[in-house]
Formats: sequence, C-alpha cells, structure tokens
Amino acid sequence: MRVNWMERAEALREAFLEDLRAFLSIDSVEDLSTAGEGKPFGEGVAQALSFLLGKAHADGFRVKNLDGFAGTMEYGDGQEMVGVLAHVDVVPVGDDWTTPPFSPDVRDGRIYARGAIDDKGPALAAYYGMRLVRDAGLPLSKRIRYIVGTDEESGWLCMKHYEKVAEMPEVGFSPDADFPIVHAEKGQINPTLRLEAVGEKQEAEDALTGGWVLERFAAGDRVNMVPDRAEAVVVVTGLEDAGTVSVEDVSKRFSAFLEAQQVAGSLSVDGERLVFFLEGKAAHGMEPEKGLNAGTLLAAFLQELPFAGRAEAFLRLAGGLHQDHFGAGLELACADEATGPLTVNTGVLQYSLEEGPVVKLNIRYPATASVEGLVDKIQAQVVRLGWVVSECRTSKSHYVPKDHPAIQTLQRVYQEQTGEEPTLLSTGGATYARSMKYGVAFGAVFPGQEMTAHQKDEYAAVDDLVRAMALYAQGMYELAR
Repeated sequence: MRVNWMERAEALREAFLEDLRAFLSIDSVEDLSTAGEGKPFGEGVAQALSFLLGKAHADGFRVKNLDGFAGTMEYGDGQEMVGVLAHVDVVPVGDDWTTPPFSPDVRDGRIYARGAIDDKGPALAAYYGMRLVRDAGLPLSKRIRYIVGTDEESGWLCMKHYEKVAEMPEVGFSPDADFPIVHAEKGQINPTLRLEAVGEKQEAEDALTGGWVLERFAAGDRVNMVPDRAEAVVVVTGLEDAGTVSVEDVSKRFSAFLEAQQVAGSLSVDGERLVFFLEGKAAHGMEPEKGLNAGTLLAAFLQELPFAGRAEAFLRLAGGLHQDHFGAGLELACADEATGPLTVNTGVLQYSLEEGPVVKLNIRYPATASVEGLVDKIQAQVVRLGWVVSECRTSKSHYVPKDHPAIQTLQRVYQEQTGEEPTLLSTGGATYARSMKYGVAFGAVFPGQEMTAHQKDEYAAVDDLVRAMALYAQGMYELAR
C-alpha cells in the first residue's frame, strides 16, 4: 500500500494549527522558583509536557510521565525501538518582540512565538506524524517511542534522568535542526571564568583609582544565546573631573561609539551614577557571528575608561572577546571537514562589587577535535590571563557514518517527498539526536529558510511544518516497518 503522506498531513492542517497555538501559548521557560515534585524545571515546563502527553493519551497512545523530567508516547510492538526525541522547554524571550512571545500570531503564512521553530512547532509536527502512521494502519516490526524532554536548553538533566529509568533507543531522529539530515554535531565546552581571590590592596583600587567604580554589569541570560542587551552602572566620584576623563567627554565618546557601531544605546546620569545601556542582536550560541554581542561590545567601550582592579581585568577580558567568534584570541582556533570551525560565544557577563566578575563561555568544537586537549588549552590561557576556571561542563561530539542504514532510509524519504538532493549536514548545535547511538537531526528548517531559534520574533512557516509532518510520518514508518 502506497501512502500519500503529504495529502494526509494537509487534511490535518487546521487541527494542527489549533493545537500549535495552544501549545505555543504556554510559557515554558525554565523557572526554578516554581519547581516542585513532578515539575523539576518549573510550572510552565510541566504544563507544556502535560499538554503533549495529554494529547497522546487522549489519542490512545501508550503514555508515561517520568517524574516530570521527561515523558514517552509509544506506538507499535516489537523488541526493537525507533526513537523520536523533541523538547518542550524554550529559551528566555528577551525584549522588543513585534507581538507577545506567548501569544502566537500568524501573519504572512508564519506563526510567531517563542518555541515556534525551537522546538515546539517541530515537536508537534512529529507527534502528528506519529498519528498519521497509526491512522495509516500499516504493519510495523518495531515500536516507535517518542521521548519528550524538558531541559534541553539548560543542562539536559531530563535526558540524564530518562536514561536512569528507561531504555534509550539506538536509532532515530530529533526534529530540532535542519533538513535534509544532520549527521554530525559539534561537542561543547562551557567554562565559567572567575578572577583569583584579590587582596585588600586590589579591593581598594576597585573603589579609588581614577574615581571610576564599576558597580554592576549585566549581559546575557543563557550561555547558548548571544546577549542582545547589556547594562553597566558606573559610580564616578567628582563629576567635574573624575581622574583624567570628564563625564561630559565620556558622554560624547559614547554617542560617537554608538553611531560608529550603528547600534542603539543610551547613557543617563543621575548624580554620581552613570547608567550605560546598549542593544545588540540575539542569535543562537552555535552561530555567534550571526548576532551582535551587546555585552562584549559595551565592555570594549568601557575598557578605555580609567577603571582598575577587578573591574579593569573584567572589562579587558570581556572587551577582548568581542567578535572573537572562532577562538583565535584564546588560541583555540581549529576546524574539520565534517563540522567546520570551533566557535566561541560569550553568553553571560556579570559583575557586582559583592560577587566580582563572572564570564561564561559556550565553546562548540569540531567533531574530530580532542575535548581533553581543548580543555587543557582553555585552562592554560585562562591562567595566563590571571583568571581561573571555576567550573567546566563538557559534552562530546556526535557523528553517524554516512553509510548507516538509518541515514540512507531518511535520505530516500526526503528525496521522494521533496525531489531534492538529501545532502548530509553538520551543526554546531546540540540536539537530542546525540542521546541515541545512531541518532540524527531531521528538520524542521528547510534549505534556504531562515533559522530564527533563540531570536526575537522567532517564527516557523506553517506550510513548512505541515511538510515536515509528512516527512516525519514516512520517516517513522520506514524506520519501523
């Protein structure tokens, strides 16, 4: 029996769009202040998990909620499994959206909301794909297990918990990247940098040298996002002539800096307190060159002012990292044919008089590079700069050989439905595909389309999600038949 998967997907378009609006209306940013039993990552994430599992239960699938960390929806019988892994948590929204990020808005054929493309839109398309497989009534020799994660944008504790309590499929896909097929993913190194302990002399320098005191600096919420806003609060003793630089001069220089960089920003003066604000452009941490890091750019300006002590060291490091997207300044630059160059995103920059400076990096390294060797290099470079690595999380790269049967099956499915060449891709992103021995990422962004994950006004083309639904349905069927 030959199934027209696209025709069947089109028949579900309106029902899918109605469910997608409801799904995207849930604010599923991790919020530990509302965490509790059964909702380890907060109320909103738990609601999003319940929404998808509730749909599956109502539709008659076998459903399990694994303590709120993850969930499973299963169809078919057999000893072997085909895995489909997606996530319901989303990154923080940021500011300046055209429409509210959790009030989904369809315009010009696109649905705008946080999570539209990363990953709620594709996740729901994959669930509808599983429905299509069931409704087609075709015989399967393997089970399809759809695993729903809840902590993909943070620490992947959901997958760690899942692997403790349930079996992970070896083969499958994650609908969380690009079409045709992503078979190689970079590894990640996430170091947190702090200054070594300072003595009384340097503490005094923080407050006295030049009359300039950095009271606070803040940019970035997550290491896997390019910060699009930065704010610094500076206290100046003696506004007429603080050290060798006047406040009036700084104001003029900052205005000229903003104009030269063609960015928005402001400087307000309230007594002895100066508040600097600067806007950049958000982007996914795997492609920092596509954004404009507001934090490192503001630090690059402030490092020219007469700060000392910890503030000077912080601004010098942060400013030096500006536009160093490929790790040259840290002597980490490397690349391979499969996954391209190493990238560095300065995702979080924080400073306060009480806590001192904190810099958090998101480094994505080529699949063939040695994570141990790179960590050693990072340690050496950080020590050379007078800092320490206070903690460092790593995740290994992932690679599935081009001739693996699962890849060949999905390539055939993609070519049959689209008529296009099923080119194999790599990514700097980390998807749940790496949780499976032979997992790949399969959509949902088609070639030539913009990837708006982690950006303001994130969107997904509705037509593309329906096309993805058909591809996911046939992909599941062919892998499990």
